[in-house]
Amino acid sequence: MAKSRMINTKFWDDDYTSNLDPIEKLLFLYFLTNTSTNICGVYEIPLKKIANETGIDKEMVVKIIQRFSKDGKVFYHNGWLCMKNFVKNQNQNSPKVKIGIQNEIMAIPKDIMDVFVSFGYGIDTLSHLIQFNLIKSNITKLNTSDKIAKKTTYNPLGAEILKEFESVDPKNKTYYGNKTQRASCDFLISEYGLDKVIQAIKILPQINQKKLYIKQITTPFELKENWVKIGNALKQNQQIKNKVAF
Repeated sequence: MAKSRMINTKFWDDDYTSNLDPIEKLLFLYFLTNTSTNICGVYEIPLKKIANETGIDKEMVVKIIQRFSKDGKVFYHNGWLCMKNFVKNQNQNSPKVKIGIQNEIMAIPKDIMDVFVSFGYGIDTLSHLIQFNLIKSNITKLNTSDKIAKKTTYNPLGAEILKEFESVDPKNKTYYGNKTQRASCDFLISEYGLDKVIQAIKILPQINQKKLYIKQITTPFELKENWVKIGNALKQNQQIKNKVAF
């Protein structure tokens, strides 16, 4: 069933959105109106879907999201998108709206919600709702580490690298918030491109099994540190090397 979203005409006069490029305005408007949106402004949506529905290249989508994140407007983490000030623009005098926000927030994984709260999502609104017992106290308060994390934003495409690495070693499921692994993902994307890195990860089980290289490569950091050495080792096994151009 289709949802209805009311967009204030001030969108076009707003100090922030009025200064965006046309493609940025399109993406910002899309985040407000796409089929995955909800009343709390935090929802799960794949980068691939964003790119397909807007016609904007996925790499460009990431760059624009990074700008929005730097400006403190929109954040993306592990497949979840957050419109920081979304709830502040809802009619919080309505009991139905409050309950709607409550229900949506309660359905969001705690680790995801904690990250977005650390970025400043709806602090005043959430505190107000908690006072009225509309949401459980499952959201942690900001601590020193949260404030430090707030200053660090990683390329959202890094989550795709970690997801692929889960097939190499399941422990990578725990690395989505690991600074070393996320920084390594960013480096790999910047240096070699996402597609090439994904191809390389797909053949890691073969490399590890055949012991073409002395070390077992099971994490983004290990791949980053040993990329060149792996390439040299692959020269001795053309059958595997043909699957990826190191």
